[in-house]
Amino acid sequence: MSDAAKRERAEQILGELSELGLMLARDLAAQARAAEEPEDKVALVEAFQKTSRTVRLTLALDFKLQRDAAREAAALAADAQLRESQIMQAAQAAHVGLTRPSPEEVQKRRVKAVLNRLLWNEAEGDQEEYDVLYEDLDARLWEIEDAPGFADLPIEVLAGKLAKDMRLSGELVITTAETIVPANAPQPPLADTG
Repeated sequence: MSDAAKRERAEQILGELSELGLMLARDLAAQARAAEEPEDKVALVEAFQKTSRTVRLTLALDFKLQRDAAREAAALAADAQLRESQIMQAAQAAHVGLTRPSPEEVQKRRVKAVLNRLLWNEAEGDQEEYDVLYEDLDARLWEIEDAPGFADLPIEVLAGKLAKDMRLSGELVITTAETIVPANAPQPPLADTG
């Protein structure tokens, strides 16, 4: 039986007990008023007091169970809201990481781009060998990305050192451009020298 089912059953029993106790208290109160002998009246009033106290305690317990259930539901809702908030924060942080990479991430991407051709040539066109080399490069970059000044190293120095450490053969070609022109951009008109 689940906790919710047990709680519901307990509330039903408490409700029934309070109703029975209330009926008994009413009967005792009526009998106490009708009693003519002082001893009988005292005994009935005492029984009424005990019964009415039992009814009050039963009702108090019922209300306590309701408050506890409401508090538990509120705590579960707060926990769920906190988890949702943490998930949203993690998703936003991941999104920012993807859309606005750190200087270290930019440096790593640049090095990978520069060494990509050398990795492919070293693998001699074998995709599996290329993947192994690329993962090796990624692991090496991951190890050194936290070093002071990593993002500020000139790309040719960093790429050259990694190429040497990985024993990559071939010429290291680094291209830079002040502005990037899309491949499908129209060519500027030729000057008239005429």
